[in-house]
Amino acid sequence: MLAVIKTGGKQYSVTTGQVLKVEKLEGKKGDNISFKDVLMISQDKQNTIGLPLLEGAVVEAKILDQIRNKKIIVFKKRKRQNYRSTQGHRQYLTVLKIESISIGGKKSIEKKQAIKKKDDSPKAKKVAKKVSSTKKIVKKTTTQKKVAKKTISKKKESK
Repeated sequence: MLAVIKTGGKQYSVTTGQVLKVEKLEGKKGDNISFKDVLMISQDKQNTIGLPLLEGAVVEAKILDQIRNKKIIVFKKRKRQNYRSTQGHRQYLTVLKIESISIGGKKSIEKKQAIKKKDDSPKAKKVAKKVSSTKKIVKKTTTQKKVAKKTISKKKESK
């Protein structure tokens, strides 16, 4: 399921499980936020577009972090006026993880991936040992060329 939401004067296309940075929103790390300004939802081959917003559509997200963007430099100059002004700016951002998209009764939730467990059986250990022993680390050595120095001696000429 895909949704287009509006926040901070911008529009974002989001899916469940997506991590995105938006302009600063009130809240602390770990808080949940719901966006009711949903412009469009697309699921399977069906698109629902609002005029301007969809009623009953909600996108829920979790705040992962409150950060600041990289610094931008604002430089102003007027030629032949001896006027120069430099100013820096760092925008406050909120990092969000989209948890669910819902419209009416339908809800799209992120599917959690199964965590692979390490196999501790004796056969698996033997195979892992065999694989690690076949890989050999080759150390490259470099040699420096020795160059003989040429010495030129000046002979004094006698008359």
